[in-house]
Formats: sequence, structure tokens, C-alpha cells
Amino acid sequence: MRNDICTLIAVYAEGTEIKKRELQVFCSRKSAGRSEYYAAYAVGLKPRCILEIDPMDWEFLSGQGEKPNKVLYRGEELNIMRDYQTDETTVELTIG
Repeated sequence: MRNDICTLIAVYAEGTEIKKRELQVFCSRKSAGRSEYYAAYAVGLKPRCILEIDPMDWEFLSGQGEKPNKVLYRGEELNIMRDYQTDETTVELTIG
């Protein structure tokens, strides 16, 4: 059940301006897997957790030209390291 809220953020350049597009969505949090954590840590990344969101929310923001590259979750703006669609109802975002 997705009972938490996060904000997907797409930061992009349009001409000489840096613009930001945001979309607030429902999500659920789960821990980053052990193998995923160590693989990312080996190359200098530090995954915090995985957020599960609805693919329609992901496609809505991505379909406007730019994929989201940041997420605002519990007051912190974090980078999206990886997005992975597990099935037709879930996209997993590894954030850190």
C-alpha cells in the first residue's frame, strides 16, 4: 500500500534557463537490498532506500520531456540513482 508522499522533480535546461517541474505522488518505502547497496557503494554512491510509485505518475512527468532526476522525500531532496519497472503496477526508484 502506498501510504507515503514524495515529490518527483525534473530539473532541466531550456535555452539558458534552468527549470524545474514537480509532481507530488503517493509512494511506499522499502530498504535497499544488500547487493544493490554494496554495488552502488563500490562506485561511490550511497543509496538510502527504494521508493515504489505508480508507473502512470512516472510516465506523466517523463512524458512532458524530461525524466525526473530528484525526489523530495521527508524534507530531503535526494538524487534518483536508478528507476526500474518491476511490473505493470510498480516503478522502483533507488534514491540517495
